[in-house]
Amino acid sequence: MKLEPVRRLLDTHVEKLLAPLLQARSGAGGVKVLSWDVEQGISLFVELGGRVLLIELEPRNDEQPCYERTARFNVCARINFDRANDLTDRERRFVSAIVRMVRHREQLLPLVERPAVSRQMEVREILVDRILFQEGEGHYYLNPYVGCMIGCEFCYVAQRADLSWGMQGLAEMPWGRRLDVKVNAAEVLRRELRDHKPGIVRMSPILTDPYQPVERKYRVTRSCIESMLGTDFVPFVLTRAARALEDIDLLRRFAHAGVGYSIPTDDDRYRQMIEPGADPVDERIAALQAFAEAGIFTAVVIQPLLPMNPEAFADRLAPFVKVVRIDRLQFPERSRHLFRKHGIEHVLDEAWAADTQQRLVARFRQHGVAIDELDNLISFMKR
Repeated sequence: MKLEPVRRLLDTHVEKLLAPLLQARSGAGGVKVLSWDVEQGISLFVELGGRVLLIELEPRNDEQPCYERTARFNVCARINFDRANDLTDRERRFVSAIVRMVRHREQLLPLVERPAVSRQMEVREILVDRILFQEGEGHYYLNPYVGCMIGCEFCYVAQRADLSWGMQGLAEMPWGRRLDVKVNAAEVLRRELRDHKPGIVRMSPILTDPYQPVERKYRVTRSCIESMLGTDFVPFVLTRAARALEDIDLLRRFAHAGVGYSIPTDDDRYRQMIEPGADPVDERIAALQAFAEAGIFTAVVIQPLLPMNPEAFADRLAPFVKVVRIDRLQFPERSRHLFRKHGIEHVLDEAWAADTQQRLVARFRQHGVAIDELDNLISFMKR
């Protein structure tokens, strides 16, 4: 018998946690809450003094660096799209006030006993009340799914996603074995598009790949893109899946649309070691070429840096890409065992990573390809 989709209660719990901030008059004291999210831990986007603060609550871990800790959380804070820029004194005071609020109210969040794992894989159909999240002026993101069946072992968002699943009382499962399908995503998005100013919508930044294997069945990503047709919103897809080509004709119907591919190396042997669930490198590059030749804005993310020939890699990608972001592995110590097992631990060394990054940047610039240094690929679509 087919089960009915599940409606999450986690939004309600987190809304209570953040109530003093969310109920304050928007713009009071120069503070404007843009959005908040519960799917990769708890995320809060706040505009303060013309800059957007991203405040994230992840599982408490005393071994990981963070801005401050509460009884249940590591609290991280930074300027969105700008990892290098330090917080001002005013911004620090604001973050400290948020930390005090969380310490005082975190007991409102459920402490649910998690059941034992009863299956190898779980795909749930869920209903959501929100889908579009603002992360800056004219910048939005949406996650068609929660979780990622590609299941890269190095993915740092796994612990944050599990925090959210744990607060829902779901069994702990290895990353890549659980996926939530937002079956009403397009319906909710159509409503929200009427209530927001136009902008670029990226799908998806971290939590999921919009072209999960089950996309062929559910078409959540495609239906969300279709919902933007006839509006002034611009879809920007970030993926590792060659199957995104199934939507190339749909994306060509937009005056502006973008597709970005994550490609960490030019040598598929290393992709098989570190990203075994992802599509082969050649397939991703062929898809990137097809999108570029169709006149769609294209971008590449090279992260994590894996063994490669930097100059040959840049030469191969440059004809098909407008902008490139190059970054190292987040929280490398969490995944060092994986790289050690495959005999490529050296790629986590600062000197190797810096040299490889510099060589890539130099070669891409020779080809006239822009380099994204602020983790903000979609800003280049506005130029």
